[in-house]
Amino acid sequence: MKRSALVLTVFLITGIVLGRNLSNLGLLFLIVSIASISFFALNFYFLSKKVDTILLLLAIVFFAFASIKTFYIFNIFEPDELLDGKEVVVLGKVSSFPEVDKEKISFYLKTKVNKRYVKIRVTTDSDKTLYYGQIVKVYGKLKIPKGKTNEFGFDYGEYLKGKGALYTLYAKKLYVVSKSNHILTYLNMFSSKLNCLISNSFDEEISALLKGLILGNKSTIPDDMYKDFQRSGLAHLLAVSGGNVGVLCAAIEIIFRRVLKVYGRGVNLIIIGVIVIFAIITGLSASVVRASIMATIYYLGRIIYRNPDTINSLSISALLMLLVNPLYLFDIGFQLSFLSVLSIALFYKMIYEYLVSLKIPKSISLLCAVSISAQVLILPLLAYYFCEVSLVSFLTNLIAVPLAGALVPIGLVYYMLLLFRIDLIVLKWVLLVIVKVLIWVSRLSHIRFSYIKIAFWDEKLVIAYYILILLLLYKKVIPKSIKLLMYSTISILVLIFILQIVINYNRLSISVIDVGQGDSSLITYKGFSMLIDTGPTNEDFSSLKRVVLPYILKSNVSKIDVLVLTHKHNDHIGDFDYLLNEIKVHVIVTSREVYSENLDKLRDKCVILVDKLKGLSYKDLKVFFFPPIEQDSNSSVLTKIVLGDFSMLFTGDASYESEKEYIKRYNLRATVLKVGHHGSSTATSDEFLESVKPKVAVISVGKNNMFGHPSDDVLQRLKKRGIKVFRTDLNGTVKIVKTKHRVLINPYMR
Repeated sequence: MKRSALVLTVFLITGIVLGRNLSNLGLLFLIVSIASISFFALNFYFLSKKVDTILLLLAIVFFAFASIKTFYIFNIFEPDELLDGKEVVVLGKVSSFPEVDKEKISFYLKTKVNKRYVKIRVTTDSDKTLYYGQIVKVYGKLKIPKGKTNEFGFDYGEYLKGKGALYTLYAKKLYVVSKSNHILTYLNMFSSKLNCLISNSFDEEISALLKGLILGNKSTIPDDMYKDFQRSGLAHLLAVSGGNVGVLCAAIEIIFRRVLKVYGRGVNLIIIGVIVIFAIITGLSASVVRASIMATIYYLGRIIYRNPDTINSLSISALLMLLVNPLYLFDIGFQLSFLSVLSIALFYKMIYEYLVSLKIPKSISLLCAVSISAQVLILPLLAYYFCEVSLVSFLTNLIAVPLAGALVPIGLVYYMLLLFRIDLIVLKWVLLVIVKVLIWVSRLSHIRFSYIKIAFWDEKLVIAYYILILLLLYKKVIPKSIKLLMYSTISILVLIFILQIVINYNRLSISVIDVGQGDSSLITYKGFSMLIDTGPTNEDFSSLKRVVLPYILKSNVSKIDVLVLTHKHNDHIGDFDYLLNEIKVHVIVTSREVYSENLDKLRDKCVILVDKLKGLSYKDLKVFFFPPIEQDSNSSVLTKIVLGDFSMLFTGDASYESEKEYIKRYNLRATVLKVGHHGSSTATSDEFLESVKPKVAVISVGKNNMFGHPSDDVLQRLKKRGIKVFRTDLNGTVKIVKTKHRVLINPYMR
């Protein structure tokens, strides 16, 4: 069979998906056995074109291997819960190239924990220089990485499992026990030297971008700059991939074959060696590994005088990567990298021929065809993962891709010369000009309608899209019965999606989002949306950017009607101004204190100051805002929502002083209480609970927080009254849904 690797890859991927979604080993073996028998029966009794028996056997072996290995990773390869939070002294080997980000160093440490070898993701403030292969001793607290705490969240635990790591550790002390003479150690030194040279040769903004463009090091690129590249459709330039590898190979070929006039198979071997070294020093990301394997296959083909098939080469690359690490399949970079190349292989020729038929010059048609074809298969994933799609990517890529292609060899030559203290000003000037042009091109994303946010999109539509693409590509060879099945599947998926939107539209939905030690809640009802607080932010992490905004968009919410900023503390209103720039916010409800301290951010916005009882109505939903109490240092705007016989009270950080006044002034009775001040002992008194009389309480609190929240006293008060308690540290995001006849409480983690 011409594309045997494709068959093997499909079976391997099927096995990985099966192993990922099963948690019972007996059931896994049963399904694998039935599936294997079915594959043989299908091949020998139903297919007109038989698959080679040896190929089919190998495919089934890959299918079984992938399913069992993936099952092991997700169900057996688990951390020891007893070690979570335990102070340890660990001796191990640095098993990755350390990542330097400002004053922090992060790396993977291979060591033995409970008689098995695992990796630990270590972060330290140490100013020591670390390299791959060194033996180090670290002192710190072991932690089990956080998994997904809402349906749209990032699973950090799964991400680390993909790297073979089960724990994280912040090293209070670190000592280098012994050095290493491994070849990777010297490549790590070389990579570090290149990064250092780039940092020292230009200002911070330019050097950060150069490190991304040449070495794929995105860690120091400012968030705003990365966002510009993403929204202009140029983020792929900051991940070393096929473009970088291709340009590097072309540059070496020119040097050997045209400048030095050296020919023969030896040049191909040299190029393969350079590819391997380049992949290692740029961090072995999914995209560069894919590109490197494909390039290696191409040059091996030239050695034996064979032209590799692009799709088969792509399949071999995927096959090798997934055999080593099945979790690559769930990596966004892996998916986008492979699908973009597959998309070019499938659609480039027809698009190019169509553009040429329109009398467009061939050189422009070529660039346009590559740019357009690369987008066909990745567009639905860009919408699904990032909730936005660039509308100017076609134009920006036409300008930026050739420039970035030229920058890679020029940059490598310039910095290689710098290693020998040769500073060619001309090359430096060229690099500076190219980078500044790329920055200018990326800022086209600031133009109105340069990108669109995608709120109404989910995995059902993604699947329907790919089925439709298959139909369009192979409509001439697909049997009518299969076509009918595919059209039916598309229709059912779209119908389920629409039905889901309609059902959710007519329900009151309240999500107390897990933002760690902070607060943020999203309320939606019949097209109305309200966000109460935006969660915490600090130097390293913004819950609004990473958690809250993605949750809003993936909940099919495209605008916020009311944003409530309860009080001035950063754990409640962190980065709220970023939200105002990212999504349409009609009205902001807050206190005079918050308004006066954020005047610049709130100027020219529609702001309602809550200095007395205020309210609003939307259809049959009523919302009341209670003013802060001046005597309370944690003074907060309280929010109460009422729909029929259901109500919920949000208390911010209001303390005892406020609670006493609220009891005197207002009707606080509520079905659900969002417990005040993260369950602190300074709030939620017996008198307050008597006044509210909730049936359910929700506490927004960070896991193992330094304040000891929630207080045991508060938990005992709630328990004594028979109030059902949900906590974001234990239950993740807590979703409360009011249907016509009942209230559903759906914690993400049970």
